[in-house]
Amino acid sequence: LVSSRSFTLTLFSVLSIGYVLIATIACLVGLGWSLGFLEAVCLAILIGISCDFVIHFSHAYAMHPGQQARDVRTKFALIHMGPSVLAAAATTMAGAIIMLFTEILFFGKFAVVLFMTIVHSTIGSFFVFLTITDCIGPSDPTKGVDYIVNKIRQWFAAKCSKSVSLREQDKT
Repeated sequence: LVSSRSFTLTLFSVLSIGYVLIATIACLVGLGWSLGFLEAVCLAILIGISCDFVIHFSHAYAMHPGQQARDVRTKFALIHMGPSVLAAAATTMAGAIIMLFTEILFFGKFAVVLFMTIVHSTIGSFFVFLTITDCIGPSDPTKGVDYIVNKIRQWFAAKCSKSVSLREQDKT
């Protein structure tokens, strides 16, 4: 919500991140893993990593200036964040592949979790999130949050000016 300043994009992000988490855990269950201490640590890290790509696209979608059609915003997000997200996915996958060959058990398990997470995060951000925004995304995504923030600012400004005027009256 802080990054995109949009309730709608936050909901779309939650759906996309939910896909990443469910798909990754399903793959690990499919590999025959059971939940132990190492797996729990890996899954705790998974939650943070799974948000990264979607948040980048959400921010780019929301920050396109002016009121634009959803397809224009989606294209803007894809063009401006797509190459960076793909590069991050490629380098992280490369690191995970290298870690697969370590002898320390934690690093091997973490490599599998990391690899699966990056694969599903890439799918979740490029296909799930961007498809949702292209189909039903808002044309002015920050309108609702900006309205609330402006109302809060006005309220504080009114309270502060009232407080200042009361102090000035006390001085006279």
